[in-house]
Amino acid sequence: MSDNNFDDIRPYNDSELREALVRISQWELIPQILRFIYPQIPVEESMAKLKNVQTVKELQITFMYDAICRIVKTTSQGFTCTGLDHVRRDKPCLYISNHRDITLDAFLLQMELIARGRETSYIVFGNNLMESPLLRDLFLSNNLVQMERGGGNPRAFYRSLQHLSQYLHKLIIDERHSVWIAQKNGRSKDGIDSTAPAIIKMLTLGSDTPAQQTIADLNIIPVAVSYEWDPCDLLKATELHKRSLGEYHKVEGEDTNSVTTGIIGPKGHIHLAVGKPLTAAEIACDERHLADHIAAVLDRRIQKLYKLMPTNYLAYDMLTGTNQHRQHYSAEVKNMFLQRMNQLPEGDCQRYFIKMYANPVISAQQKEA
Repeated sequence: MSDNNFDDIRPYNDSELREALVRISQWELIPQILRFIYPQIPVEESMAKLKNVQTVKELQITFMYDAICRIVKTTSQGFTCTGLDHVRRDKPCLYISNHRDITLDAFLLQMELIARGRETSYIVFGNNLMESPLLRDLFLSNNLVQMERGGGNPRAFYRSLQHLSQYLHKLIIDERHSVWIAQKNGRSKDGIDSTAPAIIKMLTLGSDTPAQQTIADLNIIPVAVSYEWDPCDLLKATELHKRSLGEYHKVEGEDTNSVTTGIIGPKGHIHLAVGKPLTAAEIACDERHLADHIAAVLDRRIQKLYKLMPTNYLAYDMLTGTNQHRQHYSAEVKNMFLQRMNQLPEGDCQRYFIKMYANPVISAQQKEA
């Protein structure tokens, strides 16, 4: 099956990259972005360097890597990563990750892969992110694969999922590229990381082999990213509150605003944990229940990988009216938490904010029970 069959969802190849970079360089925001990435270099020099990039790989190991490093340096209080040693260099895999930030969850992994001299992965993103021509060119220049977000004709949506699944199998099995995908459509806005069985079902649509063998062939590796401060926490709490009242309607530019807020907003400490591949024993089950079974396995694994932060423990104590985890957070963290929360209307909206941070602790307690 040729790449032409996937022109509607695949990223740019090397021959298409040059034209995309010309378009990107013409956007008025690009000089500002380049000054941010390379504050010590004249923008004319970094612009010329950008225009001279020849391949997607070159773009990733220079500009993308430098950009993510700069974001981490300027908006976080440190980044740690564990578990990449579990990933074999000679065996492609499917990273299945929790999803908190639209772009950084996947790109933090790419940053760490490049830092360790490993190949980056392709990244599956919802096509709702294509509303901005600039973001479209930036993402498709960095190995982004488009996923239909649903709605409309159910049969057409099923065909689009089958189409995506076939492409993912081509990438992983035939071309031996690794791929990153979130555990469900859309970010976790309530702090609960759960795998959608529909994602697992989708993965089985692109192969003629039995579903259990298909899952085994993909070499699934769970990933968890943890942020001390969610840069979009105010936006998420507001959306959850509006949804509870039946008043939420996505507006034009909302996703782009979330991308920007996620990039520039403060994050505190960030931790990325990569797990061991799913084992044959974990995959084994009655195929009629495979999607639910694999989703449950991933939930347990991702929960175990998740790193609880001081903000999580503080929010749990606030939610329960206790001091059970007082040793895990400082007065400074509490003051910062209250200052952020008080930007929201009092009442239910603030309660959604607290629960968003408290739910990872609740999930961890449920796992241990």
